[in-house]
Parts: sequence; C-alpha cells; structure tokens
Amino acid sequence: MKKTKRIFAFALALLLAALMLTGCKSTLKSIAHKLTGASDEVQEEDTTQWAAPSSDPLMIEGIADTSAKYTTAVANGSLNIVFNGIWSRQTDYFTAPNGLLSVYGCGTAEGVQKFKISLWKKVDGGAQYVDNTTYYFVTDGQNYHCDIGNLDPNASYRLTISYDSSKYYLYGLLKVEGIGG
Repeated sequence: MKKTKRIFAFALALLLAALMLTGCKSTLKSIAHKLTGASDEVQEEDTTQWAAPSSDPLMIEGIADTSAKYTTAVANGSLNIVFNGIWSRQTDYFTAPNGLLSVYGCGTAEGVQKFKISLWKKVDGGAQYVDNTTYYFVTDGQNYHCDIGNLDPNASYRLTISYDSSKYYLYGLLKVEGIGG
C-alpha cells in the first residue's frame, strides 16, 4: 500500500510538473531565444521609399519671391514649389499626361531629418491616396529625385508636402516635371 501511494504521489508530481512546464512554455521559449539570440517575432519589412540623391541642378522657374512662405508656379510643363517655414501643404490639382511625374527637391528643417511627398487622386467627394507614392527626401540641403509612374493621364492629382512633426518648420524647393493643366 505504501508503495502504491508513493507511485501515485510520484505520478501526480510528474503530472503537475508537466502542466507547469506547458503553462510556462512561452516564458521558457522566450528565455531560450534571448540566450541564443533567436526570435519568433516577425520583422516588419521597411517599405520606406527614399528619393535618390541627384546631381541635377534644381532650377525653379516662374517664382519671383523665393522667400515666400509657400508659393507655386507652372512653367514649361513643370510645377515649381517654394516653401519656407511650413508644416504641411498641398498643391492645386494637375494632370500627368504621360503617366509619369519626375520630382526633384531639396530641403532643410529644424531638428528633422526628412520630409515626404505623397500623391492624391481627385475622386468624387474629395481625394484618395495613390498607393506607393510616398517618397522621403533627406533635409540636408542636397538635391534628390524620384519618379512616380503608372498614373492615369485622364485623372487629376495633387501633391502633399509634409513631415512627421508639428514642432519644427520645413524649408525647401520642389520641381514636379511632367504635369499638364
């Protein structure tokens, strides 16, 4: 009888230990991963699109006052933009008759390392973001370039200039080539 009680107690202890280990499985797994440097976490893919450095000179035409807070001018099939001390702005609507826009720009900012542009398509009742058209420009005063293609030549678009801070101001120039009226 004593032997049966010992076997029963031992079996019960094994069962309890197994239940505890099962409940602690994720904790044990986490500790093991930390010790080995492995991870079960899924890493998000960085899909940030950066404008590429450009050696092309940025020639802004049709703007008399380059110190204006925000101003635009259309000249020779390009939309020229100057911004000084802004947080965010959007252009008027334009078309892309060839389905391609080439955007050249440079900028500086107080305490911010980048600004972004995004393209929005005019739809009934407002505007809709055009997928994969957000590009980031480094605010180091150098010239950068990006191309936005596969656009509907019959649609109207506008460009938004912004950055992820409302604490500092943004200064710069943009030239959007390939626009229509």
